[in-house]
Amino acid sequence: MISRFLLVVLVVSGAAFAQERPQPQQLTLEDAVRLALQRNSDLQRQILLSLSAEQDRVIARGAILPVLTFNASAAYQRVNGQQIVGGITLPTGGPALEQRTTYDPLYSSSVRLTQLVFDGGAWWNNLAASDLGLQASQAQVDEQRLQITYLVEQRFYEMVRAQRQLVVLGDAATRSRDQADYTQRLFEGGRATQADVYAARANRDNDEVQRLGQERAVELARSDLSVAIGLDPGTPLRVSEPPNMMAEPSQAPALPDAIDRALGNRPSLKAFALTANQNRKLASAAEGAYWPNVSVFGQWGRNTSNLDLYVEAPGRNSQASAGVQLTWNVFNGLKDQGNVRKAEIQVALAENDLASGRRGVANDVEKAIAQLAAARAQARVAQQAEQTAKEGLRLARTRQEVGVGTQLEVRDAELKLTQAQLNVVGSLVDGREAEAALRRAQGG
Repeated sequence: MISRFLLVVLVVSGAAFAQERPQPQQLTLEDAVRLALQRNSDLQRQILLSLSAEQDRVIARGAILPVLTFNASAAYQRVNGQQIVGGITLPTGGPALEQRTTYDPLYSSSVRLTQLVFDGGAWWNNLAASDLGLQASQAQVDEQRLQITYLVEQRFYEMVRAQRQLVVLGDAATRSRDQADYTQRLFEGGRATQADVYAARANRDNDEVQRLGQERAVELARSDLSVAIGLDPGTPLRVSEPPNMMAEPSQAPALPDAIDRALGNRPSLKAFALTANQNRKLASAAEGAYWPNVSVFGQWGRNTSNLDLYVEAPGRNSQASAGVQLTWNVFNGLKDQGNVRKAEIQVALAENDLASGRRGVANDVEKAIAQLAAARAQARVAQQAEQTAKEGLRLARTRQEVGVGTQLEVRDAELKLTQAQLNVVGSLVDGREAEAALRRAQGG
């Protein structure tokens, strides 16, 4: 009775454990890309940098808006020293002075409104630079999305490659087991030697080792894909192959047309060009330091020692003023000249990055087209080789069955078929990766 109860408990516990175990997540390529764009930390960082650039534009616009400041204070002051005594005049004609200490409260407040009129072009150049910086940051976000999409596609195809290769090696291991069993039966019937049996078993074991090693490769590819998506590496994951996964790679476009499209559409090149223009505006803004600053202002203030008078008669003891203020920093130790020169160097650096980026994009397009053309040609040859290898294996087995063929011929035919099937998988997956690389190089 107790043993039966324990058996029921174990069965129920096992069922509950099976229900609690996380089920592998089935992902299509589109799902993987969508998750990566939502969860990738590098993309989130670039989006935050874009939001920061938007606030830089708000700060730059603040320079052309009026500045309103208000100050107020309440203090208790002690005055010790010679003070003028009212109503008393000395024989010499001057006011009478006496040494005394006074303690009085002091209440004061002021309002000042200032509007910048001219600063040598710094404010409008800084405003234009902030707009260009925001556009460059947004282009970098698009470039980051493009890179993440390509990374996920590449990792996805690598997992498909590993799974396909595992199937091929699994079939090869099955053929080796069947051949080992067949050789054992031939030996028992007196048609094969003991050495043939050992050789067939060795082939069987070697193929099984390769299959087990490929299982490890599948797990590594799954972990790499999980990291690219933004999932925990231990998350169970299964992928659904795209419908055209094993289709022949597409025809490569003409190289000049592909390069022209890439140079016009690639977000990174747009970001480089916008950054170069931004630095030119910043250099012009730095040159504004050579010019005077002109602003207009209006000010009102009060100072009194009587709090009641301060509150009840706001017009008493007040001063108001308005005017134009000119400030010109004639010499500040060549600091302005250094800032201008540094800004010009930043322009040169941005232009160098743009030129280097254009060369890099053209190189990426050329490599992707070469890889795509090679994969397309290799896929055709590999498929033909696979059909030939299948016929060769069928013929070798037939010869062995009728007693005119050897096990060595069968093993050689099996190896050729396995290699041909691996070549088919490799060339077709290479074609998918080349297509993804070409899309990335051309800007999507």
